[in-house]
Amino acid sequence: MIKSVLPVVGLLSLSTAARAQFYYKDLVSNKQLMEEMARLKDQQIRTVSIKSFEDDGSPSEGFFCEKRINRNYSTVEMLSKSNVNAPSVFTSSFDKKGLLLETIDSSEISTNRTNYAYDDQGRIRSIRSVIRSSDDDFNNEISEEHLYQYNEKGIPVKMLRIKNNSDTAVILFSTDEKNNVSIEKNGKTGETYYYYYDTRNRLTDVVKQNAFTLKMLPDYVFEYNITGQIVQMTTTEEGGSYYYIWKYTYDNGLRIREKCFSKEKRLMGTIEYEYK
Repeated sequence: MIKSVLPVVGLLSLSTAARAQFYYKDLVSNKQLMEEMARLKDQQIRTVSIKSFEDDGSPSEGFFCEKRINRNYSTVEMLSKSNVNAPSVFTSSFDKKGLLLETIDSSEISTNRTNYAYDDQGRIRSIRSVIRSSDDDFNNEISEEHLYQYNEKGIPVKMLRIKNNSDTAVILFSTDEKNNVSIEKNGKTGETYYYYYDTRNRLTDVVKQNAFTLKMLPDYVFEYNITGQIVQMTTTEEGGSYYYIWKYTYDNGLRIREKCFSKEKRLMGTIEYEYK
């Protein structure tokens, strides 16, 4: 099966991923998700069926994934299962303005609940995630909160990352001459990310500086079509030794196909979307 299905179909947690990139995963991805929801609402889409195919074109055995949207477009429920991953339900809730309020990712052994709060200008003020897991021997809970601060231009300048209500780190943001966030630095660890943009101020690269070699290694590289939609995304594995290339196809503004290629340009698999 395709190596990483979850990021493709929108199940990637925006605030608790292993790698930081808080600006990208908290703010940029949040905006993209709400824009996608608005397109579905505009076209009165209520069901999205997602199909997975292997490198030889055969359907991925045991794979099922479907999004179901309620009548007023305030709730999206995604059901998924495969021979690799246990069944799970991912629920997203939106307000009347289309702002994402909550996501709940639940499976048999864990639940990840994330709540979003906004200021009066629609900017994310806080994101709080709580992961609860259990088995026969113990229960475990991990929490993380992100508190954002903005300058008079509405650009994020600081974020407080609070883990388990006690461990706090300050994340600082710097901008380029066009007021795009260009540097993200963890004041506690020194971990630094750099953001690069094209002439239309679209994010093209998310790059991390290796703490030991000081080399700049890309985590994400994006390419766009003339309408501003992402047509290719390159993602690098932790450590930068390997990467995957995702190519996207659209129809009527909606993504209908994704193909994943290895570093050697070998097709790994395909994801297809059907809208109703």
